[in-house]
Amino acid sequence: KECPAGAIPLDNPKMTDKDKCISCMHCVAVCPKKARNCSKFISFIAGKKMKKVCSGRKENKLYL
Repeated sequence: KECPAGAIPLDNPKMTDKDKCISCMHCVAVCPKKARNCSKFISFIAGKKMKKVCSGRKENKLYL
């Protein structure tokens, strides 16, 4: 499965382009061998940060 941001090339999934990575964790979710992971502490901190950022509704924006 392909990385949404294109940060992990399909022909070499061991490499990650740090400039393209958006930290979406898709690679962790789809890794068939569970080779990609993050610690429970990092996951906890990320969850706290996302909860703060995503807690309120946002105005819709249209970009043309």
